[in-house]
Amino acid sequence: MGFYHGSGDSNSPKDEPPGGFRETITLIWVVFRVLALPVGALLGVVFAFFLLFWLFSVTPYLGLAAVALLVGALLARGIWEAKHPPEIR
Repeated sequence: MGFYHGSGDSNSPKDEPPGGFRETITLIWVVFRVLALPVGALLGVVFAFFLLFWLFSVTPYLGLAAVALLVGALLARGIWEAKHPPEIR
């Protein structure tokens, strides 16, 4: 390590004190905030697939109704977006 930090004279870098409780909680909070949306979306999609599978296992008509409802919602959103374009400033 003498190659990187010198021969141990007074110019060598000092070890920083370990982080405290507040820094640890702040880092954990930042990581959870960054990962919350992707993990939530992933769990939502998995839950939707399980729900769709369960609806098809109860009766095919419920599964088809759920698929038709999803397609209808996407179609309605597309039509609404086409009629209300965003304003460009």
